[in-house]
Order: sequence, then structure tokens, then C-alpha cells
Amino acid sequence: MAEFRKWTLHFEDGNNSVDGKRVQDPPGFTGAGGKELVIAGSSKSLNMDVALLKQRRQEAMMSKALGSFKQVGFLCFMMWMSGSQIHLFSIMMLVTGIYQPFSTLFSVNQAIPQDQTGQLELLKPRLVFSAIQIAGLIFALNKLQGMGLLPTNPSDYVSFLKAPVASEFAGGGVRLGR
Repeated sequence: MAEFRKWTLHFEDGNNSVDGKRVQDPPGFTGAGGKELVIAGSSKSLNMDVALLKQRRQEAMMSKALGSFKQVGFLCFMMWMSGSQIHLFSIMMLVTGIYQPFSTLFSVNQAIPQDQTGQLELLKPRLVFSAIQIAGLIFALNKLQGMGLLPTNPSDYVSFLKAPVASEFAGGGVRLGR
């Protein structure tokens, strides 16, 4: 009968070996991966690390602002694909295309939160985020105009005009003679 053994890994020796055999690092792994902060003890390298961290956090905020471009772009594509006919799906997409940018514009502070340290400059990411949402709203309003649902012509307001007072009246025909 076969003997059952428990699997064990021993990394105490530090040479990445299992039962005397070397274990290879996974693809993309670099051994220097977090050692810079531990090894770097000088104030110059610490300042560079803080600056690098601040730059990466700023880039993360900008990428979060640009991330809404995919969502708005997909929504605009769906509105375009729904056509300019007045159907249930095209009206649903149109309502979504108007509601989503408005609700997102009112929640910019949740999408790009305030920095607790106060070191990041958040005006540019917030402006980019808002500009993307406004572009989606403009596309939805253009779609609304193209469907004929946006009242922009003077003839759209004819029902609000008062009827003019009649200056002449015509009566029925009267027979003269026999």
C-alpha cells in the first residue's frame, strides 16, 4: 500500500527551496519588489519615494477621472445604435443618457474623493470627469433633438398661443326668390 505524506514547504533558509530543489520565481516577478523602501534609509531617497508616491496617487486620480469615458462612450454608442425612431428601447436609452450624466455630475465628490493629506491637486481630474459627463449629456440632448422630442421650433409652442378674435363672420346662404 502507498504511504501518505503531508505536503510541506520550508522557506526558513531563504533560498526558495522545497526539499532541496530550487523553486523558480513566477513570470513577471522581480526580487527587488518592495526592498527599496526598507533599504533606503537616507532622507534623499525617502523624499524621492514620497514624491513618487504622490505622483502615482495623482495619476490614479486622473485615471479614475478618465475611466468614466468608457461608460459614457458606451452609453452614447447604445443611443446611436437605438436609432432616431420613437420606440420603447430608444426612449429608455435616451432617458438613461440624460439621467446618468446628471446624477454623476452631482456625485463628483464621491467619484473623486477629497485627499486626506491635502497634497493632491484634484481640480484637473474633477474638471476632466465633469467634461466627459457634460459631453455625454450634450450627445443625449442632440439625440433628443434628432428624435423631434426637444421643443426648439416656434411651431412647438403654437398650442400656448391664444386664438385671434374673429373680425368677420359668415352666415349660411339665404335664398332669394322662389
